[in-house]
Amino acid sequence: MQQLHKNKKPTLTEFDSYIEHYRKNLDKHCAPTGESTAYFNQLKAQKLQEWLARYHIKHPNSILDFGCGDGAMTYEVKKIFPETSIFGVDPSPESITTAQENYSLISFNTSSETIPFKDASFEVIYTAGVLHHIPFDMHTHYIQECMRVLKPGGFLIIFELNPINPGTRYIFNRNPIDQNATMLTPWYTKKITQNFTYKETIFYCFFPHFLRFLRPLEAWLTAIPFGGLYGTIVKKTF
Repeated sequence: MQQLHKNKKPTLTEFDSYIEHYRKNLDKHCAPTGESTAYFNQLKAQKLQEWLARYHIKHPNSILDFGCGDGAMTYEVKKIFPETSIFGVDPSPESITTAQENYSLISFNTSSETIPFKDASFEVIYTAGVLHHIPFDMHTHYIQECMRVLKPGGFLIIFELNPINPGTRYIFNRNPIDQNATMLTPWYTKKITQNFTYKETIFYCFFPHFLRFLRPLEAWLTAIPFGGLYGTIVKKTF
């Protein structure tokens, strides 16, 4: 299984039509996990901090949220790294307007097929649940764009849904926001980052809320490809 396909091809600005009720709809479809989208945004921000620390990056100078949407996760990252220059970009003008209104201390920009920053601008770039909304024939292009604006020695972290997990597939198939999306297997995500130095793929979110007492066990499960979510970590070495 390479990836789980939907029927339609996504468009980069389709979130303009979703943004008004975006969080409400996501919370509704995350309900089977027993958690809200706020929980997942905070969790991914914490994972970003934890994973960067593994590579001795505790106080990055600059971070880019590629595909920031309404800026909710960007804000959680800013709370963890208050002294870091953090920017968000997204192709949806309505999403960027919402993000800038809600989080005025962070700079958000509309992007197109080119990320609107100079070469080697950022120490860290992350993208959270974005690539499965981008046409597969554009993945390599956007990874190369991330490489362009990433500093040598910098890290790209890709947060994605895990199609191997049946709970993730259940939620994904019933979420209208994902109607044009296609999930990426962790092996595919590793493949499209081949021009970076691959470091690792980490699996997490093994247990829903009612089994939260088991979550401390996840520290020993990160290599098992059945967590509901995963992160792929790569480094630009040139």
